Amino acid sequence: MTHPTTGTPILEAQGLTRSFGSRRTTTRAVDDVSFSVAPGAILGIVGESGSGKSTTLRCVVGLERADAGRVLFDGVPLVGANRETQRRFRREVQMVFQDPYSSLNPRMTVEMIVGEGLDIHKMAESRQARRARVVEVLELVGLDATVLDRYPRSFSGGQRQRIAIARALAVGPRVLVCDEPVSALDVSVQAQVVNLLLEMQQQLGLAVVFVAHDLALVRHLCHDVMVMQRGVVVENGPCADVFDRPQHEYTKSLLAAIPIPDPDRDRARRAAAAAERRSA
Repeated sequence: MTHPTTGTPILEAQGLTRSFGSRRTTTRAVDDVSFSVAPGAILGIVGESGSGKSTTLRCVVGLERADAGRVLFDGVPLVGANRETQRRFRREVQMVFQDPYSSLNPRMTVEMIVGEGLDIHKMAESRQARRARVVEVLELVGLDATVLDRYPRSFSGGQRQRIAIARALAVGPRVLVCDEPVSALDVSVQAQVVNLLLEMQQQLGLAVVFVAHDLALVRHLCHDVMVMQRGVVVENGPCADVFDRPQHEYTKSLLAAIPIPDPDRDRARRAAAAAERRSA
């Protein structure tokens, strides 16, 4: 994938740290994590369960309070920023959650769900303008006005995630923060949602931070990748460099676990990896 022209980061994390636990036992879920993403770029964050990926995202968007470190938006630190900068951050940085079954309010119609952000940020001059914007973003994600009065329970998982993406797009964000947005979906619809995200990113010029377990997906979708293990960033850089020339043993083990459809190639790769470990 061609990397977009680099520029001033739109979203930046510097030295984020977050711990959980009691007085006796403390676990550092995020340990001095830093990254940045430029306009139009897609950053993938990978690692096994418990590596701190989701907690990092939650600290970035403010759903968790970091113990240390800071988040910058358009070069401005959010802590101590004025009210207008805080409001702009909340509107222009939107999150798509992992589970579309729990991220949508079951008591709200699709129109209410997608239009809620427009109400909060006072972006619609009238009910007609609000509905028109809701229909516009629904059409962007492959739905239409016939779903406006329906509730989440009447949709499939893939359709619910499309509604969640429409909700995020409704307020005109510049950054999408996606926390494993396809892992709760059937394999048959994962590709549809991923292709939709990529299409929206390219069409709208969004910056995207994308957390995933699937390294093959990250290689296909992202420009840069950050590998996390036990709350620490162990490797990062352009996808081509990290995937083709991994430096850290943990990254090598993650890449070795990617299944290859060809059994002969898969066996040869595993044999080569075992030989490398014996010689190390």
